[in-house]
Amino acid sequence: MVKAMAEYWDVYDRNRVFQNKVIRRGDAFEYGEYYVCCEVWIKNSNGDLLITQRHPDKKAGGLWEFIGGGVLAGENTLQAAIREVKEEIGISISTQDLNLLNVYKQKNYFMDIYLAKINLSIKDFVLDKNETVDAKWASKQELEAMIKDDLIVRSVTQRYFLLKDRL
Repeated sequence: MVKAMAEYWDVYDRNRVFQNKVIRRGDAFEYGEYYVCCEVWIKNSNGDLLITQRHPDKKAGGLWEFIGGGVLAGENTLQAAIREVKEEIGISISTQDLNLLNVYKQKNYFMDIYLAKINLSIKDFVLDKNETVDAKWASKQELEAMIKDDLIVRSVTQRYFLLKDRL
């Protein structure tokens, strides 16, 4: 696996106010510091959701998830969502494709979860093999069976059950 360049994130307080500070991904946060990330749930006209499989060398390697990642310093979550989709599956989307589904606050991060209703063909995907080793469409039933079999990243499972009725 190729080592990626260091990523830097903006630092926020518990009210999501920018603190005029950046932190390198992987460095420790001080108490009360947060970063921002995004997740993109792509749904097709059949109601299936796009999931991707994490590279085996990454944390939670081999498990499935929705597209997403940290918002880089100076970026907003819409820009990050568009970048992450391009990086992970090689598809260009626009801000008009993205609708904010939820803002999720956890111990040291805020996650903006976007829903995009787009018909995409798996054959058109160009996967970043350092991040994503597979992608597929999953019905709610398939996704929930994968969750039962512990094939989905645990935090993704929590967000899915929190929001599935809004899909």
